[in-house]
Amino acid sequence: MNKDRKNRFKELLSVPSKTYKEEMMVDYICQQLDKIEGVSYYRDEMLNIYATKGVLGEGEYYPMFMAHTDTVHEMVDEIVVVETKRSKTNTFGMRFDNTEYDVLEGNTTDGLPTGIGGDDKCGVFICLELLRNLPKLKVGFFVSEETGCHGSSKCDPHFLSDIAYAIQYDAPGDGLITEICSGINLFDGDGDFISRTLPLFEEVMGVKPLRQSHPYTDVSQIKKKTDVSCINFSCGYYNMHTPKEYIVLDDVDKAYDLALRMVDEFGYDKSVFKYEIPNYSNFFTTPTTQDDNDTFTDMDSSVIYDSVSIKMTEDFDGVIIEDKFYGTEVFLDEDELETLFEYLKLKYSY
Repeated sequence: MNKDRKNRFKELLSVPSKTYKEEMMVDYICQQLDKIEGVSYYRDEMLNIYATKGVLGEGEYYPMFMAHTDTVHEMVDEIVVVETKRSKTNTFGMRFDNTEYDVLEGNTTDGLPTGIGGDDKCGVFICLELLRNLPKLKVGFFVSEETGCHGSSKCDPHFLSDIAYAIQYDAPGDGLITEICSGINLFDGDGDFISRTLPLFEEVMGVKPLRQSHPYTDVSQIKKKTDVSCINFSCGYYNMHTPKEYIVLDDVDKAYDLALRMVDEFGYDKSVFKYEIPNYSNFFTTPTTQDDNDTFTDMDSSVIYDSVSIKMTEDFDGVIIEDKFYGTEVFLDEDELETLFEYLKLKYSY
């Protein structure tokens, strides 16, 4: 990463932005958009930002990119961005050797780790760089993703009316592609969009991608509102959601380059993929049991509970709880459920 780009990145990373306390980051993004020639934007009442650059020709559609403005880390007076070297942490099925890379991590002014917020400031940074360098595109910066995609669930549908395809940068590491999100197929698993994307990803990122199911992120909400192919990519953060989170600069550069290659490949043509009602068995592989006759039968993939204001889908690895205000889903695994149970037991025991 060159010096100017790295300095821009470090400045962005120094802005604290916890869920529901995102005003500083939203203001920072708007200040940056004001400096980019040809960009127009607006904010909605939730503080989502909608940016557009360039004018479409006849029959053209905008490539769309997106990221979320919140992080899970507690607010601090200042995030001190530290440059150091680290090897990559094994995560989400990805395995790495001991090679060390140039990384950025975050400390408080007292020198304590605070979490750099690469999830999803890496995505925010990539989107801003794309607005600086591509001639025609749209970008959505959505608030409050970490607690259930609240911002993107209220995305202005008019903003999506002329997009060609939608790409999010909100996955850790360097090798992940989200194919299914919140049970929603983001693209045709055997179609033209992914068959042309896979070789680009492998060439630019330098690794063979892992196609995964993602519990939730903003791209699933955009898919529900559009008839285009959507996808989510890795963007270089590691140890996500911990104070020791860090960012590999080379991975961020590669993720940015991948976006440029995607626009080169797909241009301004619309990649059509109709929204399908989600099948919650897509979250995980459905286990099987063996009966007395040595034949295998599928177990019920889910059980739905409707209780006045709570809708919960029971999964073999946890539960999916629907947000009663916005209709988005949050997945809780067994460890998280145990933590929640202990918290509620303590809070409501008299």
